[in-house]
Amino acid sequence: MQLGQRFKKLRRERHITLVQAAGTDCSPSALSKFENGKSQLSAEVFISIITRLHIDWAEFRPTHGPQQTLFIQHYHEAVENHNICQLMTLRAALRELDPQLQRYRTEYYIVELTLGQEAPDLIVVAQSLVTAALDYLVQIDYWNNAAFILAALLVTRVPVAVLDAMTTQVMYQRKLANLPAEKIAKADDLLVDIALQRARLGDLTGARLTLAEYQPPVIPDLVAAAHYRFVDCYIRQQTGDQQAGGEVQQLLGFLTMINAGATAKRWRQQIAPIKKTPPQLE
Repeated sequence: MQLGQRFKKLRRERHITLVQAAGTDCSPSALSKFENGKSQLSAEVFISIITRLHIDWAEFRPTHGPQQTLFIQHYHEAVENHNICQLMTLRAALRELDPQLQRYRTEYYIVELTLGQEAPDLIVVAQSLVTAALDYLVQIDYWNNAAFILAALLVTRVPVAVLDAMTTQVMYQRKLANLPAEKIAKADDLLVDIALQRARLGDLTGARLTLAEYQPPVIPDLVAAAHYRFVDCYIRQQTGDQQAGGEVQQLLGFLTMINAGATAKRWRQQIAPIKKTPPQLE
């Protein structure tokens, strides 16, 4: 698919008219010709339009295209195998591909935050990077798979006030027309993660309200169902329900047993006592 055709598809998915997309950057007719492969736009004009419409550059690499697929594949392999060397290699490759972090910004933030999570003694994530990643994420109008991964990595690094904004954005993503079932599931998983973080930070009311937005399918995935149950029990545990505390540990053991140990490990880390309050973002 040519660049103009891809832009046209993304524009229509977002219900943006040709006139709105063109804005003051070019005429609607010039944009129409670009979309239909009859002419080209200058790089300056195209970059201006993409920036104004808050479209992630990653959207111009097909979701199942070689670069996107290869990155996601290697990333998941590295995380599942706790392979810090592979993550460092991905980090170096992204910097080489795009030193200015324009087209591969989402992927770079993902690798940097993951390294900070998996190897905190090796990589210390600067608060400025967290702020930049969050600002970038909330400006993306339509989240792809990489954006959902980035959001999940940011959840444990922001204060409650920012979780409010993230919840709003996740709900917006979930309500987009013609959203694939896979992305609805990702949005629901993210809502549950946000609810868990709220509970960790002591915002039990907010945790319950966020968890209430979760809308599982009639027959939910086993791990997804356990995820919801785990957070529900953890919230009740925080209110002093001793029985719920026992269920939390049982669910962690269950996840390990069904080969979802990585998830169990992440949740054990999340429910560990917080050493200090996350810094406030400006």
